[in-house]
Amino acid sequence: MPFCTEFEVHLPPFVLEAGASLRSLTMHGWISTPGLTSGVPAEWAQRVEGRDHAGEQLVRRTRPAITPDAGVSLAGSIPTVLVVHALTGDHRVGGEGGWWSEVCGPGLPLDTQRFRVICFNNLGSCYGSSGPADSDFPKLTDEPEPRVAPGTRGAWTPRRDHVPATITTWDQARAILQALDALGVCSVHAVIGGSVGGMITLCLAMLAPERFERVVPIAASESASPWIIGFNHVARQTLLADPGYPHDAEQGLALARQLAHMTYRAEEGLTQRQGRGRVPGFAHDAPQQPYLVQTYLTYQGERLVRRFDARAYISQLDAMDHHDMWRRPPHLNEVEPWDLRRLRGRYLCIGIDSDALYLPIHMEALADQLHDVGLSAEYAELRSKHGHDGFLLEFDQLKPILFRALQ
Repeated sequence: MPFCTEFEVHLPPFVLEAGASLRSLTMHGWISTPGLTSGVPAEWAQRVEGRDHAGEQLVRRTRPAITPDAGVSLAGSIPTVLVVHALTGDHRVGGEGGWWSEVCGPGLPLDTQRFRVICFNNLGSCYGSSGPADSDFPKLTDEPEPRVAPGTRGAWTPRRDHVPATITTWDQARAILQALDALGVCSVHAVIGGSVGGMITLCLAMLAPERFERVVPIAASESASPWIIGFNHVARQTLLADPGYPHDAEQGLALARQLAHMTYRAEEGLTQRQGRGRVPGFAHDAPQQPYLVQTYLTYQGERLVRRFDARAYISQLDAMDHHDMWRRPPHLNEVEPWDLRRLRGRYLCIGIDSDALYLPIHMEALADQLHDVGLSAEYAELRSKHGHDGFLLEFDQLKPILFRALQ
């Protein structure tokens, strides 16, 4: 496999859509390119401050680092594929331990012998990009006070000083574009993202339509539905209600993840894998004997606690909730048209038939709308027993679809 490496892009101050400011922006990324067979380019090699895997503690280590004035340029004949990860994912899309290594590698759809593949950790997460686990990340108190009508009650608890500043998918897309600028990547052969990554993918296409030749959102939507916002509200309140929040919210984070995981799966898949099986070691059908699905959910919660930060989880829920392709980002000229007619390129929208979180009708309807305004747009559907997470499981179906999208 061609050499792959992690790197950081250090960027100037960044103003979030809601008004708070980052004194500087770091984007942590992963890259594999046919032109990079060992080591890293000399101009990338710097000794920099980095974060540990949990995003909590600053450590000293050598990491390839890039700044806008470093003279780095990845422009050239090698086509670039940009991948955008989902809610609690990270930048390691391929290679050892990569979350999409089944489709990213030599001879696979994201062919690392043919494409330069890049993935950034999303803004607001906790795997190296700027996020709430950083001591200087802005809080909700750094935003203008929300205007609440008299007699109504706001959605937030009074603990605004412990809640991270609001992040949106527009913010996450703008951060990726600035990182691509620093790398000298002006043209992207394809941008692909699933779930929240699909939402960010659509924002990228809206912000810089001339930059992306192919756009592949998977299991996503034009805007967050009340169904999504409702589940996220319960998860967020679960986190904020944990007495240990923000620094020790293990119970709240575990419960929020268990709730979310139920929306990522479908009844048929859970029935097939866990069914009504009971944990062994109890008398037959004893009332206190746990069901396998209960211990499965507990395990999923414990896994996330070991690798994620509660504040970063709130930031990602915020981004998911506030996603709306039709809300014009405040920094853009209001004279500029803001509808599907601004888009360019080819679109392949992928839905999952059993997805109960992002219903497949959203992707199908978007493909129809894109086709109606004269764009090349198709809809493809994964058939899965496993619900929303099908794009992380149904590789036999996904591979030919991605091959077609990248041709």
